[in-house]
Amino acid sequence: MSSVLLALGAIAIANVNDIDEVITVTNTLEQTLSLDQAQLGQSMVVIEREQITSFGQADINSILAQLVPGLFSSAKGGRYDGGYYSLQGSRKQDILWLLDGNRLNNRLYGGVYLDSLNPNMIERIEVLKGGQGIVYGTSAIAGVVNIVTRDLSKQNVAEFSIGADTLATQSIDAYVSGDIESIDWSLYGSYSTSEGYQLWPDENIHWTASDDVKRGYTVYNIGGKARWLGEQDQQLTMLMQFNNADLERLRPYGTISSNNDRDEKLITLDYQQPIFDEWDLQVKGYYHRWDTYYNRVDQDENGEITIVDDNSYWGFEDYGLKAIAQYRSGEINDWLVGAELQQYRGEDEVMNFVSDTETVQSVFVQFRPQIHSTQFSFGLRYSDISDAGDSLNWSASSQHEFNPNIMLSASVGTGFRLPSAEELFSVAEEGGVTGNSDLDPEQSMSANIGLRLSVDEFTFEPLLFWREVDDLIGIKDAHYVNLSEQVNTKGFELLSQWQSEVLSISAALTYADTKEKGESEQLSGIPKWLSQVNADYFVSDSIKLGVQGLYTGSLTEHDVEVGSEWVFSLSSSYTLGQHTLSLRLENMFDVEGAVSVFNPGSSAPEEHRQPIPTLGTPRNLQFNYRYQM
Repeated sequence: MSSVLLALGAIAIANVNDIDEVITVTNTLEQTLSLDQAQLGQSMVVIEREQITSFGQADINSILAQLVPGLFSSAKGGRYDGGYYSLQGSRKQDILWLLDGNRLNNRLYGGVYLDSLNPNMIERIEVLKGGQGIVYGTSAIAGVVNIVTRDLSKQNVAEFSIGADTLATQSIDAYVSGDIESIDWSLYGSYSTSEGYQLWPDENIHWTASDDVKRGYTVYNIGGKARWLGEQDQQLTMLMQFNNADLERLRPYGTISSNNDRDEKLITLDYQQPIFDEWDLQVKGYYHRWDTYYNRVDQDENGEITIVDDNSYWGFEDYGLKAIAQYRSGEINDWLVGAELQQYRGEDEVMNFVSDTETVQSVFVQFRPQIHSTQFSFGLRYSDISDAGDSLNWSASSQHEFNPNIMLSASVGTGFRLPSAEELFSVAEEGGVTGNSDLDPEQSMSANIGLRLSVDEFTFEPLLFWREVDDLIGIKDAHYVNLSEQVNTKGFELLSQWQSEVLSISAALTYADTKEKGESEQLSGIPKWLSQVNADYFVSDSIKLGVQGLYTGSLTEHDVEVGSEWVFSLSSSYTLGQHTLSLRLENMFDVEGAVSVFNPGSSAPEEHRQPIPTLGTPRNLQFNYRYQM
């Protein structure tokens, strides 16, 4: 529902009108898309800057898992590693990830890699649940996660922070913003490095593996924005974002050194101006390049050293144009129309394939009438894909406020996912799978319905969701094909909060039943149950104490069951003028639960060929100092 947002380190439930107070609203059409969808009946969660900084040395995965009901987010091997994701019981490839409205989804394999993004560069995170394919296009089958970097400001603002923890982590970040006449600008940068922790128990690590059993990382981010404001409400905005990461990639056998050296660039330029009396037009061009160089040195049981990969390249580039026009004539009628041209190509020297340049051309329209106290939306999107046919999708949503204490929201629609470069172009080697350039997009239908009830300081919000995905892309006779199978999901969320002047307590429970049609087992890698508990106590205007609890239900991967663990953390902060000191005790009871499963290949020593559970982050104490002026 549109009434869900996160406030003050807890999962707060508020009227959709309160969202305007949380989000820094500008008149850029793309920046207000998510808020618009929330006001039209879509379920929305917002994680604000204050909440992000309270998580100390945590990565994006940890923050999302704790603060977004219904989202399973877990790194495979500690902070800043590739992750497992599921939104309301979805597969990872059913979520669209954005950075400032620009696609982050990996064009090679689907899904996303967030391991080169430092939370210190983030202003807020917007999460829309349910199908969002009409406005956002491919992959938005289960929802959209938009990561918004540090905002522009017309005031001169500066911020600096340092941090460390008992896992030998050090971090530093800085942010400045201001204006020069009609130009607003901002610059930000962040750096984090860590020795990490041991991913597997000693008995599961073979002697041929690296002597350094801790997985470390080093991540750099730098970015900036500039916006020119004209006298007739014109805007010209430029974004430049550069991410670099050196990410160790450990294996419990046979590899003594392995890492991914990642380099990511995102550049956008957009222009917006009013046209006619009630129309606004925004035109945007973007370029996104994601390059990774993989290195790996192996050791066999005879002690022989082999260089398997030496700067082997895998990456993609994604670029295009987007135009959005919006018509407003008061509260009665509202139209959104748009067109988008996307092009991308990718290659992987490790898996030995190179993709053609794929082109996607799309047009969409959304009509947003309001009748009395009920807001409606009806949308259509047509996409023509150079290597995968075409797709026509629709959506409808509604939000009705019975009174200030009761609100009903509902949405239904279809979506699609384009085949990845691997599925289209992969080359079979040593028993591998061959790509298929004739693949059709996967198609989906989904529905969400929710109710918000509030009485004084207490709010309760139940939400039901349902989804099915057809034309699944799978493997048959060592080739990628569209299968006749179907994935069905049904479930619910229960959200509640009680908040007074000094105490905020919230809880969320999610159940998601996700199965292939005709099967009785939950789909691999997706937990049925998730739960979050957050409490904040404001001792005074300058002192805040908090406790966070996260439960991940059992999930199965490679026939090994992991999960079914509660993990609790403590946090505190003290603010004196422009200075803030924070302490956080992560995993306070030092729970040694597994968060993923490593599946050895056929080259593993015979006694090490069984799947091995990978441990989550151990107990650690984090310290942060922040200065703002």
